Amino acid sequence: MTAQTYSVEPVQSLLREIDPRNELPPCGLQRLLLGSNAVSAVASTVQELLAGRETTGRPRVVLLVDRTPILRSGEDLKDLVEQQLRERFEVERTVLDDGQQELHVVEQVLDEAARAASGADAVVAVGGGTISDIAKVAAQRAGGSGTRPVLVSVMTAASVDGYTDDVSVVVRGGVKRTVPSCWPDGVVADAETIAEAPARMNRAGFGEMTSMLVAPADWRLASLVGTDEGYRPGPVRLLQVVGEDIDSWSAGIKGGEPGAVAALTRALALRGVVTGVAGSTAVLSGMEHLISHMLDQYHGEKHLPMGLHGAQVGVASVVAAAAWEMLFERLAAGGARIDDAALDLEEGRSRVYSAFSTVDPSDRIADECWKDYSAKLGALARLRPRIEGLLGSWGEHEDELRRLVRPSAEVAAGLRASGAAATFGELDPQVGPDLAWWAVANCALMRNRFTVADMLTLLGWWTQADVDEVLARAGRAVSAAGKNGRSPR
Repeated sequence: MTAQTYSVEPVQSLLREIDPRNELPPCGLQRLLLGSNAVSAVASTVQELLAGRETTGRPRVVLLVDRTPILRSGEDLKDLVEQQLRERFEVERTVLDDGQQELHVVEQVLDEAARAASGADAVVAVGGGTISDIAKVAAQRAGGSGTRPVLVSVMTAASVDGYTDDVSVVVRGGVKRTVPSCWPDGVVADAETIAEAPARMNRAGFGEMTSMLVAPADWRLASLVGTDEGYRPGPVRLLQVVGEDIDSWSAGIKGGEPGAVAALTRALALRGVVTGVAGSTAVLSGMEHLISHMLDQYHGEKHLPMGLHGAQVGVASVVAAAAWEMLFERLAAGGARIDDAALDLEEGRSRVYSAFSTVDPSDRIADECWKDYSAKLGALARLRPRIEGLLGSWGEHEDELRRLVRPSAEVAAGLRASGAAATFGELDPQVGPDLAWWAVANCALMRNRFTVADMLTLLGWWTQADVDEVLARAGRAVSAAGKNGRSPR
């Protein structure tokens, strides 16, 4: 099999059908190469994308990499890409290093990458999701108010979906934040390189996939509450297209079957496109992502090894589904009302500072989180009449929301079938019960995004006993899945 160019035309065709007025943002990705020996087309892809641009002499290309070795058939992938580029361009290789065991998307690194990209005709990023996020910010900054460099990312593992969207996850004040950056012009996913990636990375990619089984419900709930008026059904329908054949290949991830890994790679790439055209990461990022960010925040601040984001998302998706199940059951029992204490600013501030002081006694992280959480509380206080109306008409929306979130047992079964982690204890590094409880209990406090955890908090249903119940439900879901599980329906 040779490299194939998968245009985003199938997605754009569906977009035209569901978005005839062009209300959604356009897709800026121009080239998507997936397949065997795709790496051989990196230089030609850059050249194609530069066609029509004015350049002086040989075009200047900046190669952005980190210190992590990446091998392809025993050879250094970064060297292979650099040698190929040098045949056509002037190449400057920049190795990004923040002095930590793992590279982080912090301002110092972003500044260094942007300086390197300044004045370049093109930027080529080779590495994982972190390098991809950095390159998108660097290319955007290098362009300033003018034309930015062409950006091509070389995908080296099927572990995340952020290669093909127009946002980046950065660390600010010790807290992960999603910020606008830019679309890559091209993404190259070489089958041989991805097949040689550590198996746990591709399994983590399946964990990342499971957010599509729960996050859309959070996005829709936020729109009903009124905190996010950007909800559109179109991107959710696109997700259904992305995941329609997942049953046929998910189990193959466990054994590293090439066809299954290729299908996962394509699905993750298209998921990123969905995020971009949705105009919001909320379509694929709800409670489950907040839990993962909480774990990263803790490990980063304590200078401990970081877990794989996708693996954490997979485990947290089971928890999020369990939280939804508890909400559905309790609302069906009737008598729900807003807890006044949940909207009290002083109470909220106390919760935030109490939660994050154990991570950072200087309160730098708490200060950053309080900026977002206080804004969320202010909005919810203003929206109280609307929320009370939603509670009164819940039956009109319940079926729609149930269709947007899979049962926790199905989510757990899919993770088991793929060999991905399904419990916090199976993560690497392992997450103990106390840290898991802290991340779940406090996940809503870190970000100005409304999820099922916020709804439970508003109703007074997010006490210690309630968090215990949700975690117990998630545990039962995983137990029911058994050792091998099955693919999600």
